[in-house]
Amino acid sequence: MLEKRILWNFKYDVDKQTYLYRLYHENSKHSPLTQSVKAPRSNYMELIENEAREERKYDKKGEVVYIVPYVSELEQFDIRLTDALLKRRTSWNFKKQAISTRELIAFLGYSFGISDREYNLKTYPSGGRFYPVDIYLVPTKKMIRNSEILKEERAYRYNQNSRELLALHRVNLEELNSLTSSTDIGDMSFDDALFLVFLVGNTRYIEKKYNSLTYRLIYKELGHIGQNIMLVATMLGMSTVPLGGFFEDRINKFLRLDKTYQSNMYTFIVG
Repeated sequence: MLEKRILWNFKYDVDKQTYLYRLYHENSKHSPLTQSVKAPRSNYMELIENEAREERKYDKKGEVVYIVPYVSELEQFDIRLTDALLKRRTSWNFKKQAISTRELIAFLGYSFGISDREYNLKTYPSGGRFYPVDIYLVPTKKMIRNSEILKEERAYRYNQNSRELLALHRVNLEELNSLTSSTDIGDMSFDDALFLVFLVGNTRYIEKKYNSLTYRLIYKELGHIGQNIMLVATMLGMSTVPLGGFFEDRINKFLRLDKTYQSNMYTFIVG
């Protein structure tokens, strides 16, 4: 006898539920009270420096597999921004069979890299220069067969400050398709893609300055980074799919995130 699985509860009465996002929106607005009382003028550079120290402590858990050059040192590609904007599409048709090391490094450098050495500024803006989004990558089996860098079934993290790509814990790639509704409940698959990018919000230090505004600022940053990912991938001849329908708790466990401060907030498929 087949076991019954209830995937969706269509009896859920949405009209009787509280729209929590509306309550959050009203209570997280920026205001003179928020600025002067909740976030007074202070030496927040100390918080940013503490964040960098905490990152270095965390990164000792990983193995450095590559140091990505500064953006000014990256290879130049013969494609105009207008061409990338016109060609960018969301597509599950992943035609790219493999990418070279130089293409992978270009992807990381242009999407997330340091474009100003003096002030450690990245290729995307960040509220208060806290850069509270952590970058994780997981290669598919297709990528592992042809890559000199992402060559193991492991989670990887790109540290935007040190420019180090770190190999973290081993993962079971058979679990990948269970992480999103499109691939678990739906009929899509990650098998033809090359790798997944997980954009992880980290509230540890930014919340000390921005309090309830933190969540808004992180989501704005996610949008900036996401556009970078899609345009750079297009420049390199790859397709992307930005995913919002992912199972957050499953991904957090899969990536072994800090339950207090970290949570996956955006997912991209690249290939």
